Amino acid sequence: MTFDETLRLKIELLIDGLTITDAALGTVGKGGLEKVFWVFEMTPVEHIGTGDGTRPLPNDMLLPWDIYVDVRYNPRSLFLVDYDGGALMLRKNGADICEVNWPKRPAFYDKFTRSGERMKKIAAMRGSCGLRVCHDNTCNYYATNEQCKFCNIVPARQRNRNHVVTHKEVEDIYDAVKEAIIDDPVCSHLSFTAGAYANDGLGSLPNILERLKPLLAQKNIPIVTAITATRNRAETEFLCDRGISSVAFNIEIWDESLFKEICPGKERRIGRERWITALKEASVLLKPARALTSFVVGLEPIHSLLEGIEYFSSHGIFPIMSPFIPMVETEYEGREPLKAEWVWEAHERATEIIHSNLPEAFCDDIWHGDIGICPSCTTTKVFFDFMRRIVPRDAPFPHGITNEPEVVIDSR
Repeated sequence: MTFDETLRLKIELLIDGLTITDAALGTVGKGGLEKVFWVFEMTPVEHIGTGDGTRPLPNDMLLPWDIYVDVRYNPRSLFLVDYDGGALMLRKNGADICEVNWPKRPAFYDKFTRSGERMKKIAAMRGSCGLRVCHDNTCNYYATNEQCKFCNIVPARQRNRNHVVTHKEVEDIYDAVKEAIIDDPVCSHLSFTAGAYANDGLGSLPNILERLKPLLAQKNIPIVTAITATRNRAETEFLCDRGISSVAFNIEIWDESLFKEICPGKERRIGRERWITALKEASVLLKPARALTSFVVGLEPIHSLLEGIEYFSSHGIFPIMSPFIPMVETEYEGREPLKAEWVWEAHERATEIIHSNLPEAFCDDIWHGDIGICPSCTTTKVFFDFMRRIVPRDAPFPHGITNEPEVVIDSR
């Protein structure tokens, strides 16, 4: 398969999902990394896996060209993964496409924090190198029915109680991060996120970052904090002075009227103008292209999306993109999924704009995870893969970390 063929396959898998035979499921949770619904449940239907491990789903899947893709269960999909006793094979309509693999399961998934919590309920792996922590799986926008219409953070947490601890204690986070990044390193960068706090402030994040200072003194750990936009410049300055690498205030939608409609809590509680201002503040306080904002691609016309990409990238802000998925238990559940061709065009044109306006986003440091995420762990998105088309690179595997898949495939 060529690189472009593999990238198109990834887009189709993100949109259409896949089914998995019992034989292939039997390889998950043993050597293969099982799925932990650490923040969202990015499936169009309820999944068949369980948090207690009796029937786990795989978390991600390795395709040719070292491209990882999020595994999304969909019994209506034409894609299927089977296991013949020697290799995992991805098929469509019964025809073989390519050999695939699950990322290797890390040892810390079976360990416990000092309070007795299983570490995988505190911090979860993505791909081959990324550690993800949702330090609070609640979102106060749900209390007033003002949640973003594409989001299921609260129902996902309620249905998958065996997967995560809702409110994570600072010491438990410290224990899990220390184990995964320092003691038995399988991860090289870290992402923090949370729902909206009741007071729209920084919540427990300042205490978490303060507790992690001893680890940061031992080892450079790139950290991204993906939270609601700060309420004022003082909060932005405080956050950017905590030793983090980047911040992500995800605006999701550029069109002003659609932003109000789709993200009513963000509009009423923070406001679109404050959201943009907070990103500009962070772009000045951090290194170039370290202020991030994500767009949900497919919820607004392409011309509007590209206007937002143009605006932010011309102000030194790195716009990243997530293809829209009509996820289970959202207002948009059951909505018509995107077309792969539309996703391709939107990303191709957006990436060209970013490369023209913000070439710093294509630097070596960012490619290898200096913004807290990298191509090998950003499995739910394809923007890194499109960047790779403009500046050809091998997918990064962190120096000094051995997290090779259980079966090696020929990625060329």
